[in-house]
Parts: sequence; structure tokens; C-alpha cells
Amino acid sequence: MDIALPFPSDRPHSHGSGRATTKAAPAPLHLLRRPATAEGFVLDATAPEEQCFVLSTELPDDHDLFTDGPGIFHDVLFPAETMHQAAHFVAQQYFRVPRNRPGAFASSSTDILDLTPWRRTGRPAHLAMDLTLTPSDVVNGVPRCLESVARVAIDGVSCGLNRTRLVFVMPGALQSHRARGRRESLNDTCPMTPADAGQSLRPARVGRDDPRNVLVGPPLRVLDGEFMLPVDPAPEHEVFHPTAGGPIPGSLFLEASRQASLLVAAELHGFEPGHAVLTHWRTSYRGLGDTDLPLTCTVSSRRPSRDAVGRPVARMRVIFSQGSRIVASTSVSLLQDC
Repeated sequence: MDIALPFPSDRPHSHGSGRATTKAAPAPLHLLRRPATAEGFVLDATAPEEQCFVLSTELPDDHDLFTDGPGIFHDVLFPAETMHQAAHFVAQQYFRVPRNRPGAFASSSTDILDLTPWRRTGRPAHLAMDLTLTPSDVVNGVPRCLESVARVAIDGVSCGLNRTRLVFVMPGALQSHRARGRRESLNDTCPMTPADAGQSLRPARVGRDDPRNVLVGPPLRVLDGEFMLPVDPAPEHEVFHPTAGGPIPGSLFLEASRQASLLVAAELHGFEPGHAVLTHWRTSYRGLGDTDLPLTCTVSSRRPSRDAVGRPVARMRVIFSQGSRIVASTSVSLLQDC
């Protein structure tokens, strides 16, 4: 089966030359189901059980977001977001989760296990993911939670691991939860957003080329080595758009935490953003972020260590807040590939 993911790339693209171009959309994603048991072939015959899939596609080689930057590594955002979108698709098609129950992320993680396959070579590269989805908290045959594990391979070499826990919330409970969180945020909301600040970062400082893909702004405050940055809660690109009426999506937290960590690693440790790669990212979501409220992140860093071959590794803590309300807590590892 082929499924279409919301990765359009039809906006005009320019690198500051004034000449706009249109970049190609990623290749189609092929999804193949692999039932773990004989009963699993008949979806309606048994209670919801673990489902296994293989996802296959070509990694983007000319995309306005996924290939925007120095071009040294494949973007970890693409396989992570591919898995997230596939998990939502499977939830509705195979686990019968109603469309009016949006999936809210409880936790997500991405790890690079072998850096070599992630290097871009100038040739097409094939992405494959072995995806296992396990339902839990099943009520009337429909799961309220879905654990997803994706083992990532590029050109046949195992090189990454993605995990996600989705919680499917009843519409009434979702609105009540969001309203309560929104009231808490409005009691004490930082008044400054990237647009209000009137300042912007050079894209190269956060590993991008296109200013429209920059999600964080210059520090609002630096205190005792801790940086507070404004974050755009509603970027232009479709990859960062929430589902209709939904909260800030996980893709935004992944990209914003990477950009914020690159900026702080350069400031504190002398990392070169164009040669630094995110090798670990884990986020626990503590609330539902609103796209129309100011969003900030606070970044702290430990002293860099070294990996097995002596390359510097910076470990960061990134806390996302709307006012006094924490909406996500993230740990990040950046490797300086030099």
C-alpha cells in the first residue's frame, strides 16, 4: 500500500538570490503490513494486537526543508516525522481509532546508532523502517494508547531507532485539558515572540540556509549559562502544522530543540553548526502547546564529553514553556563531526 504524507514542497524557494524555485516533493511512502500471527491476517477477528509494518521510501535529495542546510547529513526530522504520520494512519486504519480522537504525544525519542549511513553522498539513498505498534488501555476494542518503535536502516544498514507513545483523547476531554492549560499560560505569558522581538538569527547559526526554516530567535535572557530563546509556535512550513484544531506537533519540538541546541553549543563550546549532528533526542510532553500563544525554550548544557573516536559530544536540556506552564522537556545530544 502507498500512503501520502503531508510533506508538500510547492512553496517558492529562494536562497536569498531573489530567484524562486520549486523543489520536488519526497518520493511516495510504501507501507507493507506483516501480521505477527495467523489471526492477525483478519483484522476484525481478534482484539487489537501488536501490528508490524515495513515502511520504504527514498530519502529526500531536493526538498525545501529536509535538505535545507549544509547538505552533509540526511535530516533526522524526515524519518521521525514519517514514523509519526504512519503511526496516526495505522491507528485509524488498523486499530479503528475514530478520526475525532486526535493522537497527543506523551513521549518521543530519536537516536542515531551509526553515523556513517546518515552521510549524504550525492546519490539517491533508500530509507527502510521496521515499525512495530503495540496497543494498550483498550476500551470497547479501541486502544487509548499506542506504542511505536521504528528501527531505521539507510541503504540496508541499520543506523537508527525511533520511539513514540501516542495517547488518543476523547474530544471533550481534549478541549477541557487544553482550556485548563491555556488559562494557566495566560496567567503569566512571556510577552515577546520572534516576531515581536524584531530580530532574527542567520540561518547558518542553526544549521539551515532558508530564513523561513528558522524556528528560534536570539536569546531573550542568558543567566548562569542558561539561555532562554523565543520559539515560533506556528511556522510557515506544512511539516510543522498541527492537525485541525490540534496542539503544537512533535515535529516542531524536534526541530526547535535541535536549532536551540546548535546555537547554544556554538556559543558555549565552539561547535560549528554546519558540522554538528543530533544523535539523541528524547522528549516528554507535559501539556498541549497552543499555536497562538508565545512559546519559549530554556537551554542548559553540560560540559562536553568525547565519543569512542574522540569527537566532542554536547548534552543539552531544553525546556519548552508557555508562560509559567511547561509543555515539553527534552534531552539532546549533539556530536561535532570534525
